[in-house]
Amino acid sequence: MSEHTKFAHLGKPGTAFSAGFARRLELITKLVDLRDKKIVDVGCGEGVWLNQFAKFTAKENVFGSDLDPESLAIAKQNSNLDPQNLVQSPAEELPWDDDTFDIVFSNEVLEHVTYNDQSVAEAVRVLRPGGKFIIFTPNRGWPFETHGMFWRGKYYWGNIPLLPWLPKFISKKFAPHVRNYSNGEIRRLFKGLSVKIIHHSHVFPGFDGMVRRFGIFGVLVQRIFHILEKTPLHFFGISHFLIVEKLAPDQSQGND
Repeated sequence: MSEHTKFAHLGKPGTAFSAGFARRLELITKLVDLRDKKIVDVGCGEGVWLNQFAKFTAKENVFGSDLDPESLAIAKQNSNLDPQNLVQSPAEELPWDDDTFDIVFSNEVLEHVTYNDQSVAEAVRVLRPGGKFIIFTPNRGWPFETHGMFWRGKYYWGNIPLLPWLPKFISKKFAPHVRNYSNGEIRRLFKGLSVKIIHHSHVFPGFDGMVRRFGIFGVLVQRIFHILEKTPLHFFGISHFLIVEKLAPDQSQGND
C-alpha cells in the first residue's frame, strides 16, 4: 500500500499538537472534567493528544490504541507514557475489560474504521457508567471532502469541493475510503446502547495554515467562523462534536 493510499484509508495522523487541536481541547474541558480521569485515545495515531491528557491526570491513567503499527511506534517515542499503555488494536476490538475508562476519546477516527457501529459499541463497552465518549468526526454539512478522492484508480489528496453534498451513491464512488455523517447518521450509531447524548454541535476548522500564511487576514477569517459556531450556521462545521455519557444499568436510555 502506497503512503498516500494508506493515509486515505487510515487517516493522516497529526504530527504536532496544533492550535486547532488546542482549541478542541479547550472546547472539551469546558464541558468535561478530565482531572484524575482514566483516559484512552482510540485511534491515537502518533500520539499528539496523549501528553496533553497526561497534564490532567497521572500518566499511568492515559492509554492509546491504533491500528497502524508505524504510527503507534512514533507515539511510543513521542509520549512519556508506559509503552504497555499503547496497544495495536482495531477500534472494533479493544483489548480492555468492560467499564475500564472514565473517558474514551476519538478524534477524526470513526470515518475510517471498517465497522463504525461496532467501534461505537466497543467504546461504550470499555466506559464506566457515567463515563464520557468524546467524538470529533466529519460533518456532511461541510462542503469539502477533506480526505481526497479516487479517480480512475488513482488517489488524489486534497479538499474536494461539494463532494459530501452529492447523493451517497455518487459520493461513495469517489470517496469509498471515508465517511461523512449527517446529524441523523451519527446519532443513529448510538441507538439501542445504554447512553445519553449530552452534547452535539459542530466545529469549524482551526484555520492554522491560513493564519500562518495570511497573518491578520487569516486571523479574521478564523474568528468569523468560530463566531458562527454560536449560530445556527454551525450546521456547516467541518466536524461533529459529541459528548456521550454511558448510563448506569438502572437508568433508562436517553439517546434518540
